[in-house]
Amino acid sequence: MQNDHIDILTEMGLSLNEAKVYLALLKKKISQVGEIATLSGVPQKMIYYVLQKLMSKGMCSLVPGKVKKYKPTEPGIGIGSFITSAQKQIDSSKQMLDQLETQYELGQNETSSIECVEIIQTAANVAQRVLSLERLSIKEVLSFNKPPYAMSERNMEEVQGLKRGTRYRSIYQISEARNLIPRSVMEMYRDAGEEVRIAETLPMKMMIFDSRILMFVLEECLTSPESFSAVIVQRSSLICGLIELFETYWSQSMTVEEFREKYKDSISPENT
Repeated sequence: MQNDHIDILTEMGLSLNEAKVYLALLKKKISQVGEIATLSGVPQKMIYYVLQKLMSKGMCSLVPGKVKKYKPTEPGIGIGSFITSAQKQIDSSKQMLDQLETQYELGQNETSSIECVEIIQTAANVAQRVLSLERLSIKEVLSFNKPPYAMSERNMEEVQGLKRGTRYRSIYQISEARNLIPRSVMEMYRDAGEEVRIAETLPMKMMIFDSRILMFVLEECLTSPESFSAVIVQRSSLICGLIELFETYWSQSMTVEEFREKYKDSISPENT
């Protein structure tokens, strides 16, 4: 636990020696320099410098007397100031993010008459872009869901979007559904509110955000996570065509219940 505290204090901005000395000070009401060195493991020749730094940060104070002694500041005050500062930074960062996203949206509107195409490379970058687009989606997200996958962890942006009222409709390829039911990504998002259908095969891997932004994966180019590439298209008639394709597949695909009934003999007992 002591090491955990040291790690947290250094993440807050203290040096390693400052963290060790402050934690050592907390073990006694008042300590002499020799005691602090012993308790902290910091060489005594460095203790005075470290104590000066801690005093300048309001984390300890000097007790007057013939022998120099030091008293720790109550953690709620000494550490509390760091927490307050960090919270202010988080609040400022969130405010800046909101302003920059608004500025980004305005910038997109400035070029609304121009067809925009981007290529995003590497799985990590594609995953981050998906999260960003989901964060901005307010009406509906459509997806053809099949390998390859850019994200290996639960997509909390989708979960939050579902809570906000954004509609999610996903069609999963049957091979994936058969292998993963019910402890699958499909089931997890379905439980969160995603509308799910299952198709025998899907022609591509794609997502459409609010009927205005399309992302599809260049599956033929995939040889490694570094070669993972996706194309983003905005303001194109291609999006309308692919929405129609999605609706066609949606109407012809199976519900989860229909899939389970049709393939119940090929789903292993532990997955039912």
